[in-house]
Amino acid sequence: MSRISNKCSALALAGALVIVSAPVGAPPVAAATTAAAAASDPIAAQQRAAAEKLLKELDRQTGTIPIPAAKADLNLGDRYYFVGPEQSRTILVDIWRNPPAAANGVLGMVFPKGKSFVDDTWSAVITYEDTGYVSDDDAKTIDYNEMLANMKASDEAQAPDIRAQGYPAGILQRWAQAPTYDAGKHSLVWARDIKFDDAPEDTLNYDIRLLGREGVLSMNILAGISQLDEVREAAKTFASVGSFRDGARYADYDPATDKKAEYGIAGLIAAGGAAAVAKKVGLLAILAKFGKFLLIGVVALFAAFRNFIGGLFGRKAARDAAEWEAPADEDRRD
Repeated sequence: MSRISNKCSALALAGALVIVSAPVGAPPVAAATTAAAAASDPIAAQQRAAAEKLLKELDRQTGTIPIPAAKADLNLGDRYYFVGPEQSRTILVDIWRNPPAAANGVLGMVFPKGKSFVDDTWSAVITYEDTGYVSDDDAKTIDYNEMLANMKASDEAQAPDIRAQGYPAGILQRWAQAPTYDAGKHSLVWARDIKFDDAPEDTLNYDIRLLGREGVLSMNILAGISQLDEVREAAKTFASVGSFRDGARYADYDPATDKKAEYGIAGLIAAGGAAAVAKKVGLLAILAKFGKFLLIGVVALFAAFRNFIGGLFGRKAARDAAEWEAPADEDRRD
């Protein structure tokens, strides 16, 4: 596994507007080596202790999982299991060493059966955004090739500034799965292949969105591009597992009384549901103002998890959660 620096982790935090999972693990290493490395690094030791404790206590929920904040349910069956918001926060903050704000709004995480947050696997982070009703009127008219070209050009234009700050840049390469909208289920699925400077493998960012009357239920998966086939199958399943309850369904929308989002399907894809923010302040401004994040970024969890594994096996660990700079008062007011 390549060594990921704290600077890479910092870039990762700012790299995108969608929170996703951190699926990459590490090759087996002798337990004695792991223990010795953890003992010599207090942060790694804390991460290891938190991981061992949570593994014993992990509440793996299967079947139908209620998501009250979204007025929805996830029908997972027994192939996947759900971890609630508190234990998800422990994974994201205490074990994967993301800043505490990374877990804000996380309603839970989903893992494949038989795997956990310390394995070489993927997971999905569940969030809900009270954006209002997202119109799908533009779904049939979007030119996804043009959108891809524009998104890639934007990445390339921002790359010099990012590199000048000492961070590796991420450039969108292609659709790992072209955006697909199911008008019957009101579900949107797409995946991006993103190449980061000096990374040995491209990053796979899978996005699943379920549209409801009052907002969007999101399931986001991050993996290495080599896991595309496995994650594609999971994403196909996840596009069907969620369902809004009566009164909260897409078809229940009342234009006379309900809030409507300022963007449509194209906006969800282009900016991960934060199109209004991206349009208002621009990506680099969001990078500079942690307090403006609506959702925490693409590779943050990915890099932090790799740092967690690296820390346990003697590499430099991710920064402690307390070390993340708090947003300035003026940012909190924005």
